[in-house]
Amino acid sequence: MTTSQQQRAGRRGTGTSTDDPAAAEAVFLDATLSLLAPLGVAAGDVVVDVGPGAGTAAVALATAVGEHGRVYAVDLDPVLLEATMAAARRAGVDDRVHPVLHDVEDGVPPVPEAADAVWSSWCVHHTRDWEAAVRALVGMLRPGGRLCLAEGGLPTRCLPWDAGIGRPGLEIRLDEAHDRHFRQWFFGRSGARRPGRGWDEILVRAGLTDVTTFSTLVDIPAPLSDEVRGVVLAELAARVGRAQRFLSEEDAAAWARLLDPEDDAWLGHRADLGLLTARTGFRGRRPGP
Repeated sequence: MTTSQQQRAGRRGTGTSTDDPAAAEAVFLDATLSLLAPLGVAAGDVVVDVGPGAGTAAVALATAVGEHGRVYAVDLDPVLLEATMAAARRAGVDDRVHPVLHDVEDGVPPVPEAADAVWSSWCVHHTRDWEAAVRALVGMLRPGGRLCLAEGGLPTRCLPWDAGIGRPGLEIRLDEAHDRHFRQWFFGRSGARRPGRGWDEILVRAGLTDVTTFSTLVDIPAPLSDEVRGVVLAELAARVGRAQRFLSEEDAAAWARLLDPEDDAWLGHRADLGLLTARTGFRGRRPGP
């Protein structure tokens, strides 16, 4: 979600990291499909995608449910719902994708039928109360329905340990600064509740059984294609922008050079830029037949 979209949605800090979420979702498509697989979506299913972004997962789910199934895309931002529907139209599955404008913090989304499966990727951690949000998602499931959250994983690594600018370990310190930014943002909101437990236990406490955890590796080694390089640079710039106030002057200056296309040190010139991370999913089932 861009800054202007955040302002329209009335929720600062949520949504996608860059101005081109579709490009980022394309880079992580294989990982997304791997995390979707444990949902076991079949033809004719009713599925809910909470926080659909640019619509990549919604399109994959709509393809899986077939012409007799339905996918409900739930988001608090009409701009992202429009992007999801545009992606569905391009894929020829818009007849089975239905947008639902709703903020999960307001309770169970108003989906008109019980869901066989609910999917949410990198969305719930933006809510003030993770357990309440998960309960809202569980509330959409039919007995025996499945929920899968994609949350957490491992920090992304794109640079060598020594980038040749500033002190070595620049990306590690960016992780720390970004974590400080997120903590301040998260707890700076009225009503924010400390989770105090992991996602798997949150799913159990929400009433799900057969809870499992699984991860998928994203490993795109150097040299990167132009498309992947563009996403990596955009994501780094977004992270640096959010963490700026928590960076040392030395690190901020180093990042300014590395992200400046007019500087000789610009990361876009480097052949050793890569993309390595892991994304984690948490799956559970609502008790019943």
